[in-house]
Amino acid sequence: MSDTTTAAQRTSLPVAAPMTLLIAGLTLWAAGLRDIEPAAMNDLGLASVLTWRIWAAGALLTIGFCLSLRTASVGTSLPYLQLVGLTVVLHGTPAIAYETLRYSWAWKHIGIVDFIQRHGSPDPEAAFLAVYHNWPGFFLAAAWLSDLFALTPLALAGLARFFPLVLNLAYLIVVPQILRRFTTHARLVWTATCLFLLGNWIGQDYFSPQGSAYLMYLGVLALCLGPLAPTPGTRSSWISPSPALARYRSIVSRGLPSVDGTHRWGRIVASATALALILAVVVTHQLTPLLLICALAGLWAIGRLTIGYFLFAVVAELLWLFYFADPYVSLAIGEVVAEFGSVGAEALGKMVSLDTVSPGQRWVSIASRTLTGTIVVMAFAGFVRRLLEGFRDGPAVVLALAPAPLLLATSYGGEVLFRLYFYALPFLAYFAAALFFPSQTSSRPPNTLVLLCPVILALMLGFVLANNGKDRQYWFSKAEVAAAAWLYEHAEAGSLLIEGSRNYPSQFRNYENFVYVPLSEEAPDVREKILEQPEEVLGRWLSGYEHGYVMITRSQKAGVDDLGIMPTGALDKIEQALTASPSFRLIHATSDARIFVLRTTTAMTGSGEN
Repeated sequence: MSDTTTAAQRTSLPVAAPMTLLIAGLTLWAAGLRDIEPAAMNDLGLASVLTWRIWAAGALLTIGFCLSLRTASVGTSLPYLQLVGLTVVLHGTPAIAYETLRYSWAWKHIGIVDFIQRHGSPDPEAAFLAVYHNWPGFFLAAAWLSDLFALTPLALAGLARFFPLVLNLAYLIVVPQILRRFTTHARLVWTATCLFLLGNWIGQDYFSPQGSAYLMYLGVLALCLGPLAPTPGTRSSWISPSPALARYRSIVSRGLPSVDGTHRWGRIVASATALALILAVVVTHQLTPLLLICALAGLWAIGRLTIGYFLFAVVAELLWLFYFADPYVSLAIGEVVAEFGSVGAEALGKMVSLDTVSPGQRWVSIASRTLTGTIVVMAFAGFVRRLLEGFRDGPAVVLALAPAPLLLATSYGGEVLFRLYFYALPFLAYFAAALFFPSQTSSRPPNTLVLLCPVILALMLGFVLANNGKDRQYWFSKAEVAAAAWLYEHAEAGSLLIEGSRNYPSQFRNYENFVYVPLSEEAPDVREKILEQPEEVLGRWLSGYEHGYVMITRSQKAGVDDLGIMPTGALDKIEQALTASPSFRLIHATSDARIFVLRTTTAMTGSGEN
């Protein structure tokens, strides 16, 4: 055998192994999908019903990814293909197995699209869900596509369940483009992309404006760091920097890949695209433009971007806030100003209490916090290791810290910490990956991969618990969807709708026809009275309206019980009391939902048990 043939075989074996694992993993995954029973989920969510085939598929893809980082294959498309396969397993599994759109807020977004389809435009002065009408970019695009393809709300919901998969596949295209502006080290880029994928448990990738705006945010950064980055001799401001500032910018850029000049027409196209994306972000989401402005300001401050893009974003945001979105902003600005600088404990508003949730949800919360903490600790350690290797990583540091000012400005309904982590994640993942591959000269692939593989496997388990741990609440059966569709299609405008909670396929059609009263959001003393005398309290509420309904579903019960919002079985107790009461009538029922009316009120005729 010749030396050439032997060398070719040595090269082909490392390439063949990860490809074989990729094919085997996806085959196992496809075979295991049919065995998943969503109705059997317990309070650990999706993890409780995944079969051994699905877990084995994730393990094979993880091992395949680590093997693809070896010298012979890291320069090929194999690392990317492994990550695509892992994305399909993580995000394709619930989309396919559940058969319906997951998460109640995704259904509410369908409702805004339905509103625009019926009325021809959003309503900036809408009494309910007004924020979506004042930042309507996502919904206008979805309504246009729905009209183009004649999609009903339920048909759109059927497609929207794949939105997390599509968005995460798109992230896999954009994130590596950003990371390549920080380093030429392929193992570092691909490992960081993998950690981004597994660390992205926050769940903002559903059918939503924020998931789409986040993709556009990353797209702007990729353009600004790439074809729009100043080349040698290009000024990043209208005033020449002082020698001290120039030296500072040189220091924070130490170790970055050199910036190649972009052809004039290529730069024009990139600039026009970046400006268009900035405008799209401004009209799509209320929070992302502020984070984008901070990021662009940071890149300009270290000399990695001309100031024009920052100024354009500021002007576009101010114009939108105080002209187009003025109906909403004029009402909300007082609260925003009062909250500024005093967010404090409100930033923890969405952190569940481990003392009140169910045992399974306690593990889910611990998993999400551990996953986040692990990424952050690894990022800090990787940053220190990069410093010791002589790198300064100015742009990555700036972009990781860019969301921080938001912590002073707003609690964002108690979600600000989650959003800060979400927007910093690509850059946290970069530094976390540097813990394993700080530079091309210091990495030892065989030894490092032995350490990396179990870390990725552990993070994958944490992701499934953190991202899908509430899916007993977030999954809606076809019977629940059918009951909600029946009610929203037939109920009269101005009806009172008493809900066990808002956790069901809600408000996706004719949403403005109702006054919504979720029992789970009532004050504790009111909830106690309802549990003591459900017929009397709910009957009194309904009697004030010409038309009124009480809707209780399986997913509402799961959410209330798992999160400890009300005593376990509270909604079951209310449902049983209404069923037995001569004052209430069961007007419509499916296997997972019950709809009641007060006998003294007018309501449409139900269809009974399905």
